[in-house]
Amino acid sequence: MIAGEASGDLHGGALAEALFKRIPSLRLIGFGGQAMRRAGVDVVFDIERLGVIGIFEVLLHLKAVTQAYRSAVRILKEGVDLLVLIDYPDFNLRLAKAAKRIGIPVVYYISPQIWAWRSGRIKTIAERVDKMLVILPFEKEIYDRAGIPCEYVGHPLLEAMDPASNPPFSRETYLRMKGLDPSRRVVGLLPGSRKREVSFLLPTLLKSVELLAKEIPGLQVLIPVASSLPKSWVAGIVHSSSAPITLVEGEAGEVMRASDALVVASGTATLQAALAGTPMVVVYKVAPLTYRIARRMIHLRSIGLVNIVAGAPIAPELIQSDANPERIRREVASILSDDARREKMIESLKGIAARLGVPGASFRAAAAIEQALETGERSREALS
Repeated sequence: MIAGEASGDLHGGALAEALFKRIPSLRLIGFGGQAMRRAGVDVVFDIERLGVIGIFEVLLHLKAVTQAYRSAVRILKEGVDLLVLIDYPDFNLRLAKAAKRIGIPVVYYISPQIWAWRSGRIKTIAERVDKMLVILPFEKEIYDRAGIPCEYVGHPLLEAMDPASNPPFSRETYLRMKGLDPSRRVVGLLPGSRKREVSFLLPTLLKSVELLAKEIPGLQVLIPVASSLPKSWVAGIVHSSSAPITLVEGEAGEVMRASDALVVASGTATLQAALAGTPMVVVYKVAPLTYRIARRMIHLRSIGLVNIVAGAPIAPELIQSDANPERIRREVASILSDDARREKMIESLKGIAARLGVPGASFRAAAAIEQALETGERSREALS
């Protein structure tokens, strides 16, 4: 089971738990982080070493990526029954090619965003992947048209945010546990789960809340540190800021529900924030050259998953030069002060959950993986 970043680790952990419930004797080995370890996966390569973004930024971490790939191929050659890939497409599709050469079936959980950019990868997926397990409803139609075996399992975030399967959440209790005052405004900053991403975004976000703190007396700022990042490294960036920052390890969902407004790096976290029902500003920055190239390749009006799934611009998006301290400050201040805008956004966010299906994605994905294991076993018996 291969995850390459924090969101993949989160979904991989939930998937592993579901798999162990179905097949207690199963052995899971792979790449991941804290969530997969807690679930019982034998994590042999930590995703802290893999969190890179951008076309040219990968070159800065080429040694770690190469080591990871060789380690994964070695494990495949030692003998596994099935390879489960979780998102992280550039690395995982290459590994899928190695698996096919060896004769190991491949299940891909959480599709590459071929509907957003690099749509030509669907040919690669057809050659290297035995079954796709997709989490967005419109993805299944894409794979069905291409003749690729595909099952829509729903979005795993629905489980993490489902009140029926999680203990009740108290904003007041949570904030007091963190030493904060529930009567004061709280802004949550989620700058991403990869070092390069955070390096681009976090200094800008810190400057924006420094400006905001001058405008809103008693402002409190929460930053959940992704499992793929060393907390000490993030603390080093935050240290020089004059803003009232509180760092927490993980707990992104709790921070989202405890905050009055969020500033969120574009990605899965925007959907998680939507399910929490908290108004947000979506931001993103990469290296200028990467951005210029990506801009020509991406064919979507929105980059935030929250807006893509909604089919409408629910949350403001600030990209590249627009993601500057003053613009971010202005948008967050507007969300906090304009009651009509705030309530409209909250109401719009309520429709996101309905578009993502029903809870139980991890269990449905686990059932499909169990079936793939059984099919593989029957194939081996027939050959013998």
